[in-house]
Amino acid sequence: MRKLHKLFLPLLVVFFTGATSAQEPAEDGANFSPVEIYACNFNKGKDQTDLDKVIVSWNKWMDETGKEPYAAWIYTADYNSPEYSFDLAWLGAWPDGNAMGRLSDTYMTKGGAIAKSFAAVMTCAAHSNFASMQMRDGISETGKTAVLQFADCSIGEGSSMAASVEAARSMNAYQTEQGSAASQWLFFPAFGADVDYDFKMVTAHTNYASLGADYERYGNGGGFMKAAEIIGDKFDCGTSRVYRSTMVRSNTAE
Repeated sequence: MRKLHKLFLPLLVVFFTGATSAQEPAEDGANFSPVEIYACNFNKGKDQTDLDKVIVSWNKWMDETGKEPYAAWIYTADYNSPEYSFDLAWLGAWPDGNAMGRLSDTYMTKGGAIAKSFAAVMTCAAHSNFASMQMRDGISETGKTAVLQFADCSIGEGSSMAASVEAARSMNAYQTEQGSAASQWLFFPAFGADVDYDFKMVTAHTNYASLGADYERYGNGGGFMKAAEIIGDKFDCGTSRVYRSTMVRSNTAE
């Protein structure tokens, strides 16, 4: 099992040696942002209709009290395995750690009623935090729904974090050249779980037609051979899990 410092030290090396995301780094040098994920099951007698009502109240609370930039999605599985079985997951994202810290303090001191409303509808057995690095912003259409792929990835023996990130960047560049419209991120574990992988690879498509086009390019279009050439033994990812996601809050706070 890998510990936090073993993940973040090589991650910081990646940032400061230039093997970073495909985006231009921000002026302050930051090029990753915090993400949280809750894995949840509905309480007995509760369903999505009940959760939607709580989300309306939570959005109002966020507008009036939270007042920090935060985007959120809920997603449900189409393809998964028993160890990742849950009714829904909540994915939230801040632009930086400062916003995460301020909103967390506000929610813990002033959000008790909202927290109880969520707890009355669903029970979330897992809550994890990740440092997210965007590799590609390929989605041309902005919408409230998407198809997400999650895969757990491990650095190969004799490889490194920097080599793995650089290979992921190169593979993303190839996929863009081939016409892929997907976006992709690497999620590095920070808080909440002792894991046996080094990072998650998260890919977002606007719909299944977009995912299917990449599926075809990877298989019959020879993408898997290019992946073997670019990635090789630098890192290895397990089978992807596929979810449909719906945005429940956009990153609108100033």
